Amino acid sequence: MTALLVGTALAVASLCYVLYPLFRADIAVLPRPLADAGMHQTPAIDALRELEFDRQTGKISDADYETLKARYTEQAVAVMRAGDARVCARCGPRPERDAEFCSKCGAALIS
Repeated sequence: MTALLVGTALAVASLCYVLYPLFRADIAVLPRPLADAGMHQTPAIDALRELEFDRQTGKISDADYETLKARYTEQAVAVMRAGDARVCARCGPRPERDAEFCSKCGAALIS
């Protein structure tokens, strides 16, 4: 009976130790720094990097690679051409600079 109580106490203490960082209020979440401050980081550019890595490691076929690369490249180019304008993944650059959603299709805009 004593061993059961000691084991339970150790398990609870271990669980509290492991979960403690998740409940701390003084930890601030910092945004991920950009590799190059002058370059726009977009989900499409990140997807292109991940796609290239998947192709090099053999996780994706050449046919799928070409299709996805064309789609992500088109999105990345649209973002770069738009400059500071907001871009919809479906409709392209949007004229609303302060909008969070596309006025045409309602999708979330890429900044």
